[in-house]
Amino acid sequence: MVKYCSSKKIEQYNRRKKGEQMLVIQAKLEVQEDKVAAFLKEVEPLVEASRAESGNISYKLTCAVENTTEFYMIEQWEDLAAIDAHNKSKHFQAFQAGVGSMLSAPPTIQVLSTLERK
Repeated sequence: MVKYCSSKKIEQYNRRKKGEQMLVIQAKLEVQEDKVAAFLKEVEPLVEASRAESGNISYKLTCAVENTTEFYMIEQWEDLAAIDAHNKSKHFQAFQAGVGSMLSAPPTIQVLSTLERK
């Protein structure tokens, strides 16, 4: 279960109108060097389908400049319900099943809550 920053100061800071706060996911995926091309082919449908999901603000695949086998999914979502729906989606489940053997380490996933005001 995702836990949010609990400090009262942060909670007060984060009180905003609907749509101003978002959740950000940073997922680090380390891919075996000989599997990068297959990984990129597998990730393309995930990115496109995820961008079309209700509650998605942004969904980007990035690569570390100095390590071309280290990828990051940078996702922005309206709320936790949107993330939960995404994690249960067919395209996300298919991606997880398809890339598991391509990774050189377990994924590292961080869920963040924005603090800045618009």
